[in-house]
Amino acid sequence: MSAQAKAGRLNVLAIMLAPPLPATAGHRLRNLGLLRALSAEGHRVTMLSFATVEDLQSPSPGLAELCAAYELFPEPAGSQVWGRICTLFSRRPYGAVRFTSSTLRARASALIESGRFDAILLDDVYMAGNLPETHVPILLNKHDIIHRVVGQYARSRGNPFVRLYGRFEATKTRRLEREMMRVSAGVLVCSGRDRDLLAELYPATMHLVPNAIDVRSHRASGPGTGDTVLFVGAMDWLPNADGVAFFVKEILPRLRHLAPKVRFVAAGRNPPPEMLRRHGQVPGVQFTGMLEDVRPVIAAAAVCVVPLRLGSGTRLKILEAAAMGKAVVSTRLGAEGLDLRHGHELLLADDPQEFAEAVAALLRNRKLAARLGAAARTAVEKRYSIAALQEHLRRALSGLAGHAKSAPARAGGRR
Repeated sequence: MSAQAKAGRLNVLAIMLAPPLPATAGHRLRNLGLLRALSAEGHRVTMLSFATVEDLQSPSPGLAELCAAYELFPEPAGSQVWGRICTLFSRRPYGAVRFTSSTLRARASALIESGRFDAILLDDVYMAGNLPETHVPILLNKHDIIHRVVGQYARSRGNPFVRLYGRFEATKTRRLEREMMRVSAGVLVCSGRDRDLLAELYPATMHLVPNAIDVRSHRASGPGTGDTVLFVGAMDWLPNADGVAFFVKEILPRLRHLAPKVRFVAAGRNPPPEMLRRHGQVPGVQFTGMLEDVRPVIAAAAVCVVPLRLGSGTRLKILEAAAMGKAVVSTRLGAEGLDLRHGHELLLADDPQEFAEAVAALLRNRKLAARLGAAARTAVEKRYSIAALQEHLRRALSGLAGHAKSAPARAGGRR
């Protein structure tokens, strides 16, 4: 144990899929909340992270405020199709192979061997291949239950070969999640729902560390004056892409009968060419592409929607909208794990017609939208602020003193 740990402050090595800034996706927002909470508690964080070309060329100045030190590494390149073919008979799922870097792993090894670190914060299981064998206790940061997402995708596809491949990947991912839970000192989960589902997989020590929003940087703006309906999310993430397709194909035509002037904006990075070809030419539909700051588009929206049919974890897109006092309509899966109630802080609907009617009701009744948005903001301030996150994280870290656990490389290794 380091002298700093004896004083109640830990040296933490964070091995991350992406830097938390700029906070352009829910994955980054969760990590931003975690690092802010660690910093506020006086812990010293050294971060190793993959980064996009833009992140490498112009790292966010805010990273130096969050981390005592950080190093960014190029995202692994290569064809996804060829990569998936090459991993068909691998024990590891494609994602774990894709996000393993010999350079990042070597740097992590050198830092861990220095003996300076009291804990490792591992950014979910796809980063496990970058972790060498170590006795430093691991905190596994679970954004969602990946094998569940992959399984949902497999079941939703019409192509039998895609369904079969998806089932294989879900099985391999489930095995990896179980292995990493086994070698981790603690697992940080987003919600009680995820905790219960993961407990069925392996009886690990789990800590509920909910997603959080810095409410001070999200000014409540109330309902907008126009008829813009907004979805926020990275368009290259499968659940988001499926949700946008569901909204444009199934919900929007019904909504237009109820609110003819409605306009749908999908705000998020990397909309695939196929998505733009299929949906980008639909009248009244706009894709913004990458935005450094989504708060202005949220502020301009009348209603925020979360029409997700795939995924797990909890949606930071809901928390962002709620923090800005926006009325939200979500599927039940989209709002899963969040302590927000239908009819009080948001509206829930799974059927396309019911979803359209809920959005139309908010567009017609701005007082209702304002009431839901204000209640949602209050709920976020109480339960999903950085201060609330600090309290949960403090409990998770308190049990690490003197804790040592071996993490064999083969648990996430390079076989």
